[in-house]
Amino acid sequence: MNSVMSTQHVFELDTYSCVSGKTLRNVRVGYETYGTLNPDGSNAILVCHYFSGNARAAGPADDDHDLPGWWDNAIGPGKALDTDRYFIVSSNTLANLNACDGHSVTTGPASENPETGKAWGLGFPLVTVEDFVHVQKRLLEHLGIERLVAVAGPSGGSVQAIQWSVEYPEMVPRVIAVISPGLYIHPYAAGMMELWARPITADPAWNGGCYDTANPPREGLASALALVNLSALSYDVVGGFGYAPAEEGKHPADSLEHQFIADATLDAIARGRAETLDANSFLYMVRAFKLYDVRERLHEARARYLFIPSATDMVFPPHLSATAVEDLRAAGLDAELSMLNVSGGHLDGLSQIDLAEPVIRKFLDSS
Repeated sequence: MNSVMSTQHVFELDTYSCVSGKTLRNVRVGYETYGTLNPDGSNAILVCHYFSGNARAAGPADDDHDLPGWWDNAIGPGKALDTDRYFIVSSNTLANLNACDGHSVTTGPASENPETGKAWGLGFPLVTVEDFVHVQKRLLEHLGIERLVAVAGPSGGSVQAIQWSVEYPEMVPRVIAVISPGLYIHPYAAGMMELWARPITADPAWNGGCYDTANPPREGLASALALVNLSALSYDVVGGFGYAPAEEGKHPADSLEHQFIADATLDAIARGRAETLDANSFLYMVRAFKLYDVRERLHEARARYLFIPSATDMVFPPHLSATAVEDLRAAGLDAELSMLNVSGGHLDGLSQIDLAEPVIRKFLDSS
């Protein structure tokens, strides 16, 4: 199936009051839309991005983008989120990691503090998943959308989708949570995220968060991303990289400086991503997701929930989704689970989501 063409916009707020009580001025977040909004605004689906994702959920590779949108296999004519039927909205979060890619508009540590004319750095207020959702709500109001068909997202996007169901229950009849941590971040997952962040703060160039944009902590960020990538892939995928020396004539048995090809592949992927991501924003996103926990607010929800875990996920193993379904049902809510029986790990929630198309279509059509 062909990719849907995306339309890019920037949403602006003069002020926004964070959950922390601090106020942000001149808030700007980029967003994209796909499909056409009904005159009565009744056919909208909000799609939320994952930890290192951005608003470009769909669309083909082009001169500005090396790859299609991260859920291009799910969004478009005839796909699970069918743009012949639905109007899809996807926005950047506050503190979006992709602040340095030249395309992703966000307000966060890398953006300008209007009071100083310099980058916020660690002076930017800590933000939460609730803050992400509140800004998205303001965006939907701007678009004239009062009620959604569903909120959907993979990984960190599922966290936002579930948070939506307790923040604005009157707007959210359905939640599609793909490769999800469930209703909170388990201490094991929180510890893993903390370890992801450690290489950044250990990089001397980080300088307590006060780094020059010309000399960011790129080594630390690349190491952090290599850890994220390894976590998100399965044994089968990484095993496919091979166990041979990365360079001919430089066997790892001869020197600590010589790499195996699997190590070199992970490093190369991470270094490429580190060129366009912001290190401080990485730390802010880790903290925002570690603070996520809706278990005490289930009485506020009214939604139906569809969880779609990956059978080989080592970031958020499928038993976390199964536990969430049990807890939601115990709270009197409708919840179901459909497994992605695939071998690629966490990232199959992006690359293989088209396998869940029949389940998603049925869920969206149900009342």
